[in-house]
Amino acid sequence: MRTLARVPPHVLGGRWLAGVSSRPGHIQAGWRRGGPALLPVSCRFDVVIVVGTALTRAVVDELHGSGQVIGPVLYDHGAETSSWLVPVRPGAAWQMRSTVLLTALADGRDPPLVALPAPGVGRVASLEWLVQPDGSGTLTRHSDLAVALRRARPALNRSVPAASPGLVSNSHAWRTS
Repeated sequence: MRTLARVPPHVLGGRWLAGVSSRPGHIQAGWRRGGPALLPVSCRFDVVIVVGTALTRAVVDELHGSGQVIGPVLYDHGAETSSWLVPVRPGAAWQMRSTVLLTALADGRDPPLVALPAPGVGRVASLEWLVQPDGSGTLTRHSDLAVALRRARPALNRSVPAASPGLVSNSHAWRTS
């Protein structure tokens, strides 16, 4: 009897991300060349950008600690920002300090593009998945992210910063996939 091999979650995540685009072959070709692919927001997800390594780490820890589901999260080591894939909420307002919401523009112009590397390949330029897409389509809920941001900030303000190690040295400790 032949046993079917289980498809790794990062492969399923790559299929899901490519399928978000109207041109999945174009996305996959970009990945085969070793770079990130540009995907439009607001087709299946919007993006909340969180500024700062310490805040990103605190938000991930807060979400893990509260048992919340975390969807894909991309970290940009150069800009020290994290990009959280969240559900599309047309016309929704998002105003939280140290964050930016990328969503479709109300005037009908083309939505912003985000650079996303293929899941499972490690760091591409300055980009690295902290939580890789797994193919399920699971996204971080706006409300969960907002609560985690509100809870993380006071903890950051109370802590005395030691030497900031960045995410490279400790990212393995809080990856979920």
